[in-house]
Amino acid sequence: MKLLYLDKEAIDELKMNFPIYKSHFKDKTNEWFMERFKEKDWIHESKIQCDEFELDYDVDYNKSDRKNVEIIYEALKDLNPVHASDERLWAGVLFGQLWKFVKYRRAEELNSGEELKILNSFLFMRGRKRSCFINCLSRLWWTGYLLYDPENACHYASVDLISESAFPSNVLLLLSSNFMANKKLALGVLDCISERKQKGEKIGRYHFTEANKYLNCIGGVTFLDAMSREEVKKLVGGRLDKEFGILI
Repeated sequence: MKLLYLDKEAIDELKMNFPIYKSHFKDKTNEWFMERFKEKDWIHESKIQCDEFELDYDVDYNKSDRKNVEIIYEALKDLNPVHASDERLWAGVLFGQLWKFVKYRRAEELNSGEELKILNSFLFMRGRKRSCFINCLSRLWWTGYLLYDPENACHYASVDLISESAFPSNVLLLLSSNFMANKKLALGVLDCISERKQKGEKIGRYHFTEANKYLNCIGGVTFLDAMSREEVKKLVGGRLDKEFGILI
């Protein structure tokens, strides 16, 4: 199938004139939006193609997020980061082909009636980089892109770790930082945390928080992009040892 994309004009219209569209975000189907977008010539087929796929709709978001990272990334493994940073693409797919998914994954936000929560479900409202890890669909692809590990027999082992609890906040905290655009850095951090877990340490949000804070702190004086995955693992491990020791 060819993925849909939404014109920038349509995105601006939704953001600027939200009250006009608000009630239709609660519609069971996307028919009203699609009719309006087609009438205005706002929605189009892109040149990006992939095989048909079906996402997981488990009532436990931690389980479905983990499965859906793999489903989305395997389906769109050839997508390049430039296209994957484009609000128009994810908006088109969510309003068009994956309306059912956004209604499932953002049900609470869509029912809240709050403008920012509703628009965040479909559009980029927090700047391009951060929004890539807030949007309920784009964050799945970006998690797969950064944490897919060809060196591990279980290619998604790091995704297993980050999705054990609070997947959205862990992803936003750890992967949206500028330095994490480098796969070696992202995987090095998760290697460190995974090793600590295997030794019996209880892993919590503080591990991701401290790793993120530390690398942000030293990023200005250390050329992180030049470091190997193993060097990042040891660097972060030393910091976590200092802060927490072994928490069993």
